[in-house]
Amino acid sequence: MLAAVVAGGLLVRGGARADEPAALVMTDRTHDVILEVSVNGESTTLLVHFRERDGHLSASGADLRTVGVATDRLGIADAATVELDTIAGLRYRYDVARQSVDLEMTDALRRPHTIDSRALPATEAATASRGIAINYEAYAQTIGDRQFSLYTDVRYFDPNGVFNTTGTAYFYNGQRRYTRFDTSWSRSDPARPSTTQIGDAISGSLAWTRSVRLGGFQWRSNFALRPDLVTFPIPSLAGSAAVPSAVDLYINNVRQYTGNVPSGPFIIHDVPGITGAGQATVITRDALGRTVATSVPLYVDTRMLSAGLSSYSFEVGFLRRNYALRSFDYDARPAVSGSMRRGVSDALTVEGHAEATAGVLDAGVGALMRLGYAGVVSGAVAGSTGRYPGTQVSVGYQLIEPRFSINAQTVRAFGRYGDLASRDGAPVPAATDQATLALPFMHRQTLSLSYIGFRLPQGPSARIGTVSYTLSFGDLASLSVSAYRDFAQQGANGAFVSLNIGLGRNTSINTTVGRQRGQSNYTVDASRPPDYDGGWGWGVQTGGTGAVPYRQAQLRYLGHAGEVIAGAQSIDGQTGASLDVSGALVFMDRSLQLSRRIDDGFALVSTDGVAGIPVLHENRVIGTTDRAGHLLVPDLNAYQNNQIAIDSMKLPADARIARTSMTVVPQAQSGVVAHFGVSRYRAASVILHDGAGKPLPAGARVHHVESGADTIVGYDGLTFVDGLKDDNHLAIDYGTQHCVAEFAFTAPANGTLPTVGPLACKAAP
Repeated sequence: MLAAVVAGGLLVRGGARADEPAALVMTDRTHDVILEVSVNGESTTLLVHFRERDGHLSASGADLRTVGVATDRLGIADAATVELDTIAGLRYRYDVARQSVDLEMTDALRRPHTIDSRALPATEAATASRGIAINYEAYAQTIGDRQFSLYTDVRYFDPNGVFNTTGTAYFYNGQRRYTRFDTSWSRSDPARPSTTQIGDAISGSLAWTRSVRLGGFQWRSNFALRPDLVTFPIPSLAGSAAVPSAVDLYINNVRQYTGNVPSGPFIIHDVPGITGAGQATVITRDALGRTVATSVPLYVDTRMLSAGLSSYSFEVGFLRRNYALRSFDYDARPAVSGSMRRGVSDALTVEGHAEATAGVLDAGVGALMRLGYAGVVSGAVAGSTGRYPGTQVSVGYQLIEPRFSINAQTVRAFGRYGDLASRDGAPVPAATDQATLALPFMHRQTLSLSYIGFRLPQGPSARIGTVSYTLSFGDLASLSVSAYRDFAQQGANGAFVSLNIGLGRNTSINTTVGRQRGQSNYTVDASRPPDYDGGWGWGVQTGGTGAVPYRQAQLRYLGHAGEVIAGAQSIDGQTGASLDVSGALVFMDRSLQLSRRIDDGFALVSTDGVAGIPVLHENRVIGTTDRAGHLLVPDLNAYQNNQIAIDSMKLPADARIARTSMTVVPQAQSGVVAHFGVSRYRAASVILHDGAGKPLPAGARVHHVESGADTIVGYDGLTFVDGLKDDNHLAIDYGTQHCVAEFAFTAPANGTLPTVGPLACKAAP
């Protein structure tokens, strides 16, 4: 009876209220307890360490954070020990008999459950093998003067970076000339993420500055190295569920995420699927079907940077002159340039730029500010001294709504404002204006109005207004009507009507008629490009401008080794033909591979010389290995997971392979050897008989002398022996009998597993 009373009394309640008595007063000794924790009556399945004294509990900040207490909001350090009774708003029920505790707390005390709606699978570290890739494009034509050109992009890559050089060789009118475009070495660091480049480069720029080409050194941020990183501010949506529930996220009435949340507060990070203004709706639904919907307005501008995030580009070198005309024409005076942007907050991004060379110094600052849900305003001011003293002011505004969008920007230069590009005779425009208004209607209709104006300090000006209307019929057809007028030039106007019709199977017809500067023109073309997997494509076109008609036709073939385009043209009575051949040569893994043009990452599959094995990229067969066991897989995403596999069902029967798929993460513009180690094992099924010609009994032990491997005999005297040599000896024990057998082995050329025997097992000497 006493035991029952004691057991029933081992229930203690605690809380912030000092006047609430305990059901049972324990001794004054403090001791450790491991308790099963539940929160608001819902089990967490966690066993947590507490300290118990006189029926009151305390725990470390780290353990409280583990069970869902918002310790950071309460200012509790992980190493601190806190008495639960001192936390305002927290109540607990301590069950000594069950060794459990139920924490009762409001959402204000709970750490919210976080959801990343854009979460990507963890990416492995990017790698690169050693090799050379040469992109090429050869073009020949017979219209007018016969000419031939060969463009090359030679690239050497290894784990330390990429070296590449580009240029074109021209052959026409008996002349031969080669022009180098760019030569550089670059190395990227995804951890920063940044890219260092030595050689020819294009300087970084902002919306109100101009880029220049230079040869020297560049260090720039490169967010392309981190596809998982969202660089622009994206709002987080908060909610609460009374019980474990399913949660749906809708953006502008389109479902973007579905998942599950436990009871209590939750936060959805990185809301996807929106640019500009919109509405997000979070719907929670419990097991009984009860739903709660919460809607909030959003505004996202991808031009801005998230709070605390920076981007930059710094260059030092010599300005490039006469690019694409001369190979090594650089200014003798050094130049420096730098641009930087930083997200001060999710509503403010600041930016700055400075550049200098002999006689020119230019610097400026700017900012983008989000006006709540009313769009983003931008502004910048810059000044230059030296040969080009003056200032430049830029102001812009952008608002994107589901029913309309506005984009306006004006730039004004005063005095003789100039920059690095001005050194080569490209003056900064005295005025640049741009304004666009887009009005989407129902049933896939859009009306757009735009204005573009510019004025050079000592040159022509333009003020072009455009109006266009587009009506889409889904995948079947689209109709576009547009008209423009240049208000700065008399008679500079035109109007066009275009109709595009999709015929299915990647085939389309496009017709355009119009009138421009007093002349009528028309174009009718039909085309079907080759499928990505390869094959034939074609295109035909006819048209005319004024009294000048033209006709042309193309036949295209896209294969694994490249693309060929053959064409015939007739322009104003002159006829001719053209041929364009493009592709890539890859030297890698002691082999030469032909491929389509390679612009980013790729992989070279190796099966250790086994030919005819199908290779899959993202579960799609893209080809089979050649006689050397290689297949090149182009168009991989650099710094992202790419799944490559082989079809093991096509392997020879005597092939042994450790794995049939792997994840490949190549570095930018580099290749990776995807090695599927395929080995051939020498094995055979051996039939063993005794001296009377009868099969040895099942279970007999067999020892292969040459390999040291042991096996047993199955039914009908059949056993399987691996690791065979040219000459093989077997020792067999069954019961009290001992015998030996020997045989010669030659691996079949077709890769099958042969059957040897029956062999007579002779008594052991």
